Amino acid sequence: MIPGDLPVGLHVVSLNPFRVPLAALVEGGTAELVDAALLVFQIRFRHGWIMVDAAEDSAFVPGSPTFSAATYASIQRALRDACLVVVTHEHHDHVAGVIRSTYSSVVWQHTVLTRAQVQSLRTAPDDPRVQLDSTAASRFIVIGYDRHVPIAPGVVLVRAPGHTPGSQMVYVRLASGAEVILAGDVAWHMSGIATLRQKPDSSTRDFGGEDRATIAAQLRWLKELDAAGVTVLLSHDQAAAVRSVARGVLREGFDARAKR
Repeated sequence: MIPGDLPVGLHVVSLNPFRVPLAALVEGGTAELVDAALLVFQIRFRHGWIMVDAAEDSAFVPGSPTFSAATYASIQRALRDACLVVVTHEHHDHVAGVIRSTYSSVVWQHTVLTRAQVQSLRTAPDDPRVQLDSTAASRFIVIGYDRHVPIAPGVVLVRAPGHTPGSQMVYVRLASGAEVILAGDVAWHMSGIATLRQKPDSSTRDFGGEDRATIAAQLRWLKELDAAGVTVLLSHDQAAAVRSVARGVLREGFDARAKR
């Protein structure tokens, strides 16, 4: 890892919460309704922060009774004032908040995209509203790496194609000693990791399918990490995020002060 002071906190904000049958998130799941949302994370250092994912604006969920314009505005301000922004993958519900940002002229300059993410966003975006042309793509920080790359003290990007070509996880080691993996959409619900069951194929077919053999290996790895005491957080499992807040691993709401 990069030497230096480790992050002092990991924060989360939930946008557009909803309830959905577990069967829509995990193969073989029941009809039980579970809590889900678009989760955006802030890795807080003493003198700044890194944002992970950016959710989407209201145009993608027209008429949603749970979409909060105030929450989305807080996400936009946190993206604007961040030191770096990264996304777990290139689907619109993770990257639209960056590409269509209110502060795009600022946010794009400190947003790190991988070459695979840029390639998808240029040639095969899951929604045309997040498509990048060559001019827009040139305004981001674009990187390529093989297995993993450190981007700040205690923060490492872990390449994890499978859900999308540009999928990656974010490892965080906090000053408290806690270790966290922000695993994106490798699974949509923690029970998928616990039982090693993937998303329903019918749910993933609409966005081009997944590399299910690769994801199976990733689920096994995440289950091993979870058993070893590493906190695994997924991008849409609201209930798991609430449990992590109760345990003190996560803090609800962003800390947007310039300095601590």
